[in-house]
Amino acid sequence: MQRLCLALKTGGILYASFKYGNGEREHQGRRFTDMDEPSLTALLHGVPELALLETWTTSDLRPGRTAERWLNTLLRRMDSRWVNS
Repeated sequence: MQRLCLALKTGGILYASFKYGNGEREHQGRRFTDMDEPSLTALLHGVPELALLETWTTSDLRPGRTAERWLNTLLRRMDSRWVNS
């Protein structure tokens, strides 16, 4: 997340979505990080330059997966002089 933050300009917006849950997993050779609200908060604690603007959950729209949920978030990179003030 720190690397994504550094790629943003000050004031830049980052949209991210995670399968709803908590933890990391591997499926068919691919690695996934699932997030819920507390795990997202914990992750962002290590990147104080990213301000949480909004979170919301959505259902998967793919056939046969409507029971799966996603955590969506909007984050903004803050000017470093405003962080921790």
